[in-house]
Amino acid sequence: MPDQKKNILSTPMTRAEALRSMAAGVVAGAFGLSACSEQKRAEQVTIAGKDGRVSLKRNPRNGDEVSLLGFGCMRFPTVGGDRYTGRIDREPTREMLEYAYQRGVNYYDTAWMYHRGDSEGMVGEVLKQYPRDSFFLADKMPPETKTLEQAKEIFATQLQRCGVEYFDYYLCHSISRQYVFQNLYLNQGVLEYLLEEKRRGRIHQLGFSFHGDLALFEWLLAQPVEWDFVQIQMNWLDWRDETRISEKLYNLLAERELPVIVMEPIRGGSLIDLPQSVTTMLRENDPTMTAAAWALKFCASYPYVLTVLSGMSRMEHVVENCDTFTDFQPLSSEQIELLHRAAEQYRNNTRIDCTDCLYCMPCPYGVDIAAILRTYNRCFDDQLLPNPDGAHDEEYLRRRRILLNRYKNNVKTDGRAERCIGCNQCSPKCPQALHIPTELKRVEELVERVRQEWK
Repeated sequence: MPDQKKNILSTPMTRAEALRSMAAGVVAGAFGLSACSEQKRAEQVTIAGKDGRVSLKRNPRNGDEVSLLGFGCMRFPTVGGDRYTGRIDREPTREMLEYAYQRGVNYYDTAWMYHRGDSEGMVGEVLKQYPRDSFFLADKMPPETKTLEQAKEIFATQLQRCGVEYFDYYLCHSISRQYVFQNLYLNQGVLEYLLEEKRRGRIHQLGFSFHGDLALFEWLLAQPVEWDFVQIQMNWLDWRDETRISEKLYNLLAERELPVIVMEPIRGGSLIDLPQSVTTMLRENDPTMTAAAWALKFCASYPYVLTVLSGMSRMEHVVENCDTFTDFQPLSSEQIELLHRAAEQYRNNTRIDCTDCLYCMPCPYGVDIAAILRTYNRCFDDQLLPNPDGAHDEEYLRRRRILLNRYKNNVKTDGRAERCIGCNQCSPKCPQALHIPTELKRVEELVERVRQEWK
């Protein structure tokens, strides 16, 4: 496979030219550019892959040519349980990673906590067969780190697990509270340590992933450190949502000409099984584009986005997403606006905003939070939630039966919502800022109500 990290632009670009190029909009309506100007500048930023490989994006800060599709390594297939309780199913995972590499995916995002620490080793095991300069590996300092010495041990272990001598992209993971960042990264000296590792060459680009509010984001950007990139949650549903502030975060990074790494572009899979009304809107515009393609293309259509991470768990996900980013064409301004209208339509429903990241787990009282919310949301996505206040007709009886059966089959008896005591240890860990005990009570009340009617 050709070396994807070598620059293939024939005309050299200065850093200033590259930054101006990256600032060019690919969506005229969103960035106020003429169609002619838009096309010309987009060509300077997005690089077509060769021989069926995914398109690339040139990082203006260091010249890296990064695949527009990044492989998020937190949702590998598992055996013996889910991502929290099970083990990585190694053979299909290997096949997925190898296929992605052959299709030109060269950005791999892992973390200390993914798959209980097994993700790093799995990724390293597969990538070691390829030239080190043909892929970009991203890892993260875990938020539960307490001391500088622990941070040093973790970093050394991560290099060993991944079988590499350096990380191309390294992040302060899941920043959501100012006091946590101050205590660990400033007071304990971990930020200065990471900067020292960057000077030593064991970190090439240093950034952070973010799950907090706007005030914290502005404070982080104001710190006396030159961040190389930032990873944010971004998708078409959250773009104009005041509680998610995706658009504001992106714009702050664009103002500073900082490359953006996108996480949760499909919102933990919730933008796949859309309400029928939303599905109809999108199919009328383009019947050939899947829901996943709409979600991924939305993110990749913004000029400061360097790569879009997708946590792929099946081979068909990898194939479809690679196809989406082969000969990539950004969405039009009309399609972007259509997604904004689709988001308004989507919010008229009452889905729980869980992305199934498992950050809330484990519950000290054994509540299987993820399984409970997942079961509720899948019934919602399938338009199968029963309405106890509506007509108790045959359709209601069918939905009631399905909900109770799914709840029984997917949530173990000793992990059900009624075990929640409201300690709220889970909510501060939630990247979506959910008050989880409230959501658990909501599910419990619905299940108990229809269960009593069943009797």
